[in-house]
Amino acid sequence: MCKKNIHIGYLLNKLESNLTKMRYVIHRVICYFLTIYFVIPSLGQNKQGTSFYIKIKNYDLSKVFLPDSIIDDANERYKRPEPVGYIDPNYQKNQIHLATISKSKSDPYVYQITGKTKVKENICSFKGTITVVAAEYDSSSLMIDLGFPQYRQGLITGQLYIEEDKTQAGSGIIKGKISTDIYFDSKDKIHYNALMLIADGFYNNQVEANWISYKTGETKRCNWGNFRIPDSRELDFCTGEFSVNPKYKQNGWTDFNYGYNEMEWWKEK
Repeated sequence: MCKKNIHIGYLLNKLESNLTKMRYVIHRVICYFLTIYFVIPSLGQNKQGTSFYIKIKNYDLSKVFLPDSIIDDANERYKRPEPVGYIDPNYQKNQIHLATISKSKSDPYVYQITGKTKVKENICSFKGTITVVAAEYDSSSLMIDLGFPQYRQGLITGQLYIEEDKTQAGSGIIKGKISTDIYFDSKDKIHYNALMLIADGFYNNQVEANWISYKTGETKRCNWGNFRIPDSRELDFCTGEFSVNPKYKQNGWTDFNYGYNEMEWWKEK
């Protein structure tokens, strides 16, 4: 009797084991088909839905790259500060003034720019272009958290190309990229995104580039931006707002005041 019960128990355990394996196989098969028919198509749709590159050609981004003023989440309007920047070596202060910007009539993704640069006492005039190469929506909940669920934020990326006047001393070419945070309001109007202006670490219009000398071909890292500088490493040693490391103060930063109280050096010549 005991042997018979043992035999029956063994068969039942074996059957239960096989059923478990079958359930596992069936579960994997179901998951496979669910992935094929629902998940993968969904991912594809989401990916397509994050880009607004085609849409952006219908907008004029001049007031995004060069706004007259900026507005925070409390609808307070502020004067746009001049960019803050540096050029190698030793994080020498590099000042950039963008004077004009206009959308190309022949290519909706291209913007012509003019302006001046200043390193130490050397001022160079320039002309160049910003070419929009990408435009992606941000899927975070920031707009909802700020109380603007009807707004949609995004990031525009452009290729920057600048030619300084060859007849001027210390001139060269600047090549790089610009990254600009924007948002669309409830009427689908585009804005420079300064809604988080009072937040620690706020920045926008970030340029990462290289300056190349006409005369020698020497290349130097040349970055700038609004409120913060990308890849500023040990130059910027404060988390709250841009603050110059005392180690580099003598490299043009002694009179720095967050980009607002800059003398209008671009009118000097």
